[in-house]
Amino acid sequence: MLETAKKEMENDPVFDSSTPLDDVKDLLNNSKSLTIDCGVTKMTGPRLNDLMKTARAGGVDDFTLLNVCGQNLIGTGVSGPAKIDVHGLMGNHSAAFIDKIELNTYPTFFPNQVWCPGDAQVAIANTSNPTDLNIGGSVDDLFASYCPSGTFRVAGQGGNRCGLRTGAGIPHVWREIDYSEFKNMTGDQIKEDLLYKYQLRKAKLNSLGFQKFLLEFKKKIEDRKPPVIVFGRRVRDYFMEYAQGTIGVILNIYDAPSPVGYYICSGMTAGRAFIRGDVSHDRLGSNVKFSSMTDENREFLDKQIRDFYETFDKRLTDSYQEKLDGFVKQLDKNRDGTLDQFVKIVPIDSK
Repeated sequence: MLETAKKEMENDPVFDSSTPLDDVKDLLNNSKSLTIDCGVTKMTGPRLNDLMKTARAGGVDDFTLLNVCGQNLIGTGVSGPAKIDVHGLMGNHSAAFIDKIELNTYPTFFPNQVWCPGDAQVAIANTSNPTDLNIGGSVDDLFASYCPSGTFRVAGQGGNRCGLRTGAGIPHVWREIDYSEFKNMTGDQIKEDLLYKYQLRKAKLNSLGFQKFLLEFKKKIEDRKPPVIVFGRRVRDYFMEYAQGTIGVILNIYDAPSPVGYYICSGMTAGRAFIRGDVSHDRLGSNVKFSSMTDENREFLDKQIRDFYETFDKRLTDSYQEKLDGFVKQLDKNRDGTLDQFVKIVPIDSK
C-alpha cells in the first residue's frame, strides 16, 4: 500500500505562494514547524527558497512541503539543524550546500488526484552534508556530487555521474571556523590577512618538515566520516567518478542484468563501491579493480540494507514494496549468500 506519511498539521501555520515575506515572523507566532503548500505549479523555486530561509531565520526547524512539482532550489542554503519533508517532485539544484539537515521526499497525489512520484531531478544535494537525505523515488544526473560527508539513500535509480568527486571531508572542523572577523574588513584587508596567515603556515611547514606538519592534522583526518550513497535499483555511467573516500552501494532490488552503466568509479582514489549483480570488467573505469569481500564489508552492507528498508518501508509502490520485502527476507534466510552477490570495487593501488 502506498503511503505518503503526511504529518498531522492541525497546529502548524500553512504558507502558500501568496504569503508575504515581510509577514512571515508574525504569522509563525513562534511555531517551530511549518507547512508550505506549493500549489503544484503556483509557487516558483526561488520563492519557495526565500520562504524557507525566512522561516528558518524565524526559528522553524521542521518543514513540510506539499504539492511540490519540480520547484528548484528546495532547501538549498537553508541552515541546519532542520528537517524537510517534500511531498512530490523535487526540482534541479535542490538540497545543495546544506549541513546537518534531514531531507525526505515522498510520492503524493495532487489535488486533482494525479499521482506524482517522490523523484528528484538534476544536481541534487551538490556539496551538501546532510544527516540523512532520503529520496523516495529516482534521481537524475549528478546526485550528491562533491559531498564531504552524510548519508544519501535513493529508493529508485540514478542517472549519470552520481557521486562525482564525493570524498571524506572534515565538516566537523569547518563548522568551527569563525568568519566574523572578516565582516568589517575591506577586500584588500581580507587579502592581506589571508596572505599573512598563509605565510605563517608556510614558515611552520618549513620549520617542522612535511611529515611532522601533517601530524597536527592527523586527529582531524581520523575523525572523518565518509559519505555513504545507497541506491535501491541501478545507476548509469560514471558512478562515483573521481571519488575520494566515498562508499557507494547499489542494491539492484529488481535484479537488473546490468545494474550499472560504464566507467564505474573511474579515477577513484579512495573509497569503495559495492554493487549487487553481474558487473563485467569492461564496465569499470580507469585505475580501479575488483577486490574480495571481507567480514567487515558484510557487516557494513547488512546494516545499510536494513537501514534502507527501515527508511523506505511503506513509502513505495506496491510492486516495489513486494520486491524489497522479498530481498530482506532473502537476507534474513541466507545472510552471507545474499551479501556475496555483491562485487566490490576499489582503487587500483588498494590492498
